[in-house]
Amino acid sequence: MALRPLEVNKVQRFTALVIGKAGIGKTSLLRTIPETEGVCVINAESGLLCVADLVESGRVQGYEVETVEELREVYKALTTDEFKEKYKWVFIDSLTEISSRVVGQMKAKYTDRKDSFVMWGEYTDVMTNMIKVFRDIEHYNVVFTCLDDIDKDDNNKRYVAPSISGSGLKNRLTSYFDEVFYYTMVTGEGGKEVRGFITQPTAQYPAKDRSGKLGHSEEPNLGKIKEKIVRIKKGAKK
Repeated sequence: MALRPLEVNKVQRFTALVIGKAGIGKTSLLRTIPETEGVCVINAESGLLCVADLVESGRVQGYEVETVEELREVYKALTTDEFKEKYKWVFIDSLTEISSRVVGQMKAKYTDRKDSFVMWGEYTDVMTNMIKVFRDIEHYNVVFTCLDDIDKDDNNKRYVAPSISGSGLKNRLTSYFDEVFYYTMVTGEGGKEVRGFITQPTAQYPAKDRSGKLGHSEEPNLGKIKEKIVRIKKGAKK
């Protein structure tokens, strides 16, 4: 079997998981994607009211999804040359809602309580595969959003975690990403509270920055963060 060398265009993509409370502005992050870079939204939240003007203008396009089958159809479309010419970003909003809908499908399939173990095993496999195939899809910058949740550790200490069904998947979710941002209120200039991304891990918040190019907190601007992380050398193939 021939070895496959790293390709510049494969390591210069931006992928991230953004976790935050309802209403903090996760969907509105679409406004921070450069207008010159088309974005395809995969929306499971039944509405994009906060960015309705972007949808109406055509700056934001995408699809409503309710089932695993619909997600697979969107994925197939994204692998085509037609979609790659139109879009540079994929924005999946949100994993929390997708998780809930997949659980609903699994419960409809496995109606006997005796099948609970099998059901949760299939759910975990379906969700894990879905997350990884969209995360790894070539050509696009990919952003997932997820609501936050409050969990307790073995010492009964509270901490913030992703709001997603299945304890195994919840515990592993952040490990699937190089960039995990917790979207919350941070202390800005002059001590003023502003919205920001926490990008470094703490005992309380799920966050990390494997690029090593971000500060402890960053302005919640996907375009600017991508430029910090992805440095395309002059003359390199994009």
